[in-house]
Amino acid sequence: MAPLKRSIKRYSLSKLQPVQMPGRMVFGLICVIMTGCSILPKASPSQAGIAGSLWSSCVEKQHEIERLQKLLVEKEAQQQEIERLQKLLAEKEAQIRSQEARQQDQAKTLQETSSQAAHAQVKLRRLATRPAAASTIAEVEMVMENLKSSPATGSAQLLQTQAARLLNAAATSYAEDNYAAAMDYAAQAREFLNMMTNSHGRKSSESRQVTVSLPVLIPLRATANSNLRQKPGLNAAVLGVLKKESLMIADAYQGQWLLVSADGRSGWVLNTLVEAHLGKQ
Repeated sequence: MAPLKRSIKRYSLSKLQPVQMPGRMVFGLICVIMTGCSILPKASPSQAGIAGSLWSSCVEKQHEIERLQKLLVEKEAQQQEIERLQKLLAEKEAQIRSQEARQQDQAKTLQETSSQAAHAQVKLRRLATRPAAASTIAEVEMVMENLKSSPATGSAQLLQTQAARLLNAAATSYAEDNYAAAMDYAAQAREFLNMMTNSHGRKSSESRQVTVSLPVLIPLRATANSNLRQKPGLNAAVLGVLKKESLMIADAYQGQWLLVSADGRSGWVLNTLVEAHLGKQ
């Protein structure tokens, strides 16, 4: 038993002690490891250049993406501003249309009122008496004499000529005992004189902006082919052409422009292209 115990003890001690390797074997292992490290593949210069190019390309693309994102943000902001301005424009246009509609209603009401007043005056003149006709003619003659003291030129002179023709027609009708016609002609002559005084009394820019309704409807005749315009002014749209000798009725004026009705149409003509029509009264 004693020899067996000694053998077991020696085996146990050998397992517990570290293995000791010879020095030559350790040196050989170190040389193998160093040789393996020296033969590892290294990046060639061409591969390094390719890697650098790829990196630069990636950086450029990143910058391009950032630039496009910035442009997209700016475009969205511009689109929002455009939508805001379009909304504002639509609101302004709606306000303008509403204002124009109100002005048209007011003009229509004023026109109807003026027409009613004119018809009432016509009825009164048809009941005219000799003294009333004589008084009306005398008043117009006095206004005419006062205007002659300041020489008229251009359009004003034409208006004065028309007033003189109507005043002569009034005197002729009075002599024929047609007092209603005499008062009609005298009233029309007075309106031509009023056009003269209004044109002199206002600045040119203001007179073009103010429309004056005629309390007396004035029959006119075209002395030449005349453009019938939508608004007073040479740049206004042309609604049609009134041929020479065409008859029309004037019920308002603005500066040198007359608002007339002819052949079922209504528009503006220059007062230098028409004259008073002396028809039967």
